[in-house]
Amino acid sequence: MNQERREQAQGFLHPDERLIAACPYELGPGVPLPPEDLLAAPEPPDLGRRIEARLPRSLRQLVTRGHDRAPEPVEDPGAALAHGTSMEGGWQSAAGQFLVSRANARGSATGVLAVTDRRWFGLSDVSPLWQATPVMKQYWEAPRSAIAALRAGTGVTQRGRMEIRFTDGSWVAVLASVPAQAAPFAAAAAPQRGRAAGGPARFRRGPARRGRRPTPGTAQGSPAPRASAPRTRPGPRRRR
Repeated sequence: MNQERREQAQGFLHPDERLIAACPYELGPGVPLPPEDLLAAPEPPDLGRRIEARLPRSLRQLVTRGHDRAPEPVEDPGAALAHGTSMEGGWQSAAGQFLVSRANARGSATGVLAVTDRRWFGLSDVSPLWQATPVMKQYWEAPRSAIAALRAGTGVTQRGRMEIRFTDGSWVAVLASVPAQAAPFAAAAAPQRGRAAGGPARFRRGPARRGRRPTPGTAQGSPAPRASAPRTRPGPRRRR
C-alpha cells in the first residue's frame, strides 16, 4: 500500500523536487469539522453527476453519498475523554487551515500525507464511489519550515496516532491507516537539524606553551620587572 501512495504522490512533485516519504492517513477521533461558513461552495456538476442522474433512485442515493463524501470526524462528547485532545488552535491557525482545506476537497475519509525535500502536501481521492480508479487531488501544502514536528505514538488507545505540530503552536491529530507506518513516517519527516552554514568553526585547543612562571603580582606571560641595584651613599672625600 505504501508503494502505491508514493506513486500517487510522485505525480504532484515539482521539477527537481525529491519525495522523502508518503503515508495514508485519516483524521483522529474528536477532530472538529470546520463550520460551513468557512467552506467553499461545491464544484458544479460534471459528467459523473450526469451519469448518476440516469441511475435508479436507490443506487443514485448511494452513489451521491459516496461522491459528496467529506471527512466526518467523530463528534462524540466522550471522544475527548477516551482519546484526549485532538486539535489545538483556532480556524485561522495553521492546523485550522489544514482542516478547512481538507474539508473543501470533499474527498474520501482516507488521504495521503507526503513530505519532500521542500514541503509537505496532502492528497485526497475525489473520485465517485462507483469508480474503481482513484482520482487524487492536492488540497493542502506548506513549506517544511511551517511544521515544527511530527510526533508518533502519542495515543494510548489509538494505534498509529500522529500529531502534526506547526510552528505557530497549533496542532492536529491524525491516524496512519497502517499503524506500523506511523513511526517510520515520523522519522523520515523529521526536520533536518544541522550546523548552520557560515557558523563559527570550532578549533581544537592545542597544548599550552611552556614558559617562565609569572612573578606574583604580574600578569601571566609578561616579563617580570628587573630588580634595581641598591643605592649606596658616597663616602667622604679625602683631602690631598
